[in-house]
Amino acid sequence: MSSPVQNPAYSRDQQPVALSQKVTLRKEEQAWQLLEQGRFHEAAPLYQRILHTRKRDAAGWNNLGYCLLKMGEAKEALACYQEALKLAPRDAGILINTGLCYQRLGQWQEACRCFQRASQYGARDADLLNNIGVCLAQLNRIEEAIKFYHQALALAPRQGEIIANLAAALVQGRRWLEAIECLEMALRLLPADVSVLNNAATCLEALGKYYLAAPLYARALALQPGDLQVRLNYAACLMKLSRLEEAREVLEELLRLDPRHGDGWQLLGALYDAMGEPETAACCYNRAWGLTPTREEGRKG
Repeated sequence: MSSPVQNPAYSRDQQPVALSQKVTLRKEEQAWQLLEQGRFHEAAPLYQRILHTRKRDAAGWNNLGYCLLKMGEAKEALACYQEALKLAPRDAGILINTGLCYQRLGQWQEACRCFQRASQYGARDADLLNNIGVCLAQLNRIEEAIKFYHQALALAPRQGEIIANLAAALVQGRRWLEAIECLEMALRLLPADVSVLNNAATCLEALGKYYLAAPLYARALALQPGDLQVRLNYAACLMKLSRLEEAREVLEELLRLDPRHGDGWQLLGALYDAMGEPETAACCYNRAWGLTPTREEGRKG
């Protein structure tokens, strides 16, 4: 069966939290202004100089972490947030930021712990509950994730990303009819979201509605032609509809984008089998199983 696509790790609206502080020194005031203006590459060195002489400044460590995270330096940001947490272990904002860093690094268990601690210390908004749900879904604790998504939606009933994440969890839990209802709502709110389109098509396939699934995959690919998982799902759906030539074109493009895509070669082999071309199918299976080198490997040999 086709595979669901994971939704964004956290709400697109949620940003790391910069802590306000009473500014008395010119250097601190300048760093804060640069941070507020989004000039993170300039603010970060200032915070580093401030912290060189004031190492027990939790807000300073947090704000340096904020700058580094916005600059894409998640590991360095995490180290700063950990320093801040040593000084302010119950600060919900710092805990949320630390959780966001762990999410960026794919460390879902640690992220979940941080978000849950933030909730224990008073933070209780839809984005935080959504983030806990995402971590639980990544840890394959699907039923727990669904509960947190429902709690988040009670606070923000029309937030599309949360609805989409709930739908993805319902797909993972194979609760198809509930997932379809959720996905219909998500598609109204996020009509150009590739993951929502893919997951809606996945549900329709599970219900045997291949003719309805195929156009959704096509829409998703039109929006994001380089998405290999959606492309593979689309080809598999076209094969179920006996639209073999179209499926072949979709798979050939997938393998042009990624010549080592084992699942792509496997499915192309199955397609050639269905078309009555066993020799070509065997070549594809050999590529899938790594028995035939790619052109690049052949040249190296």
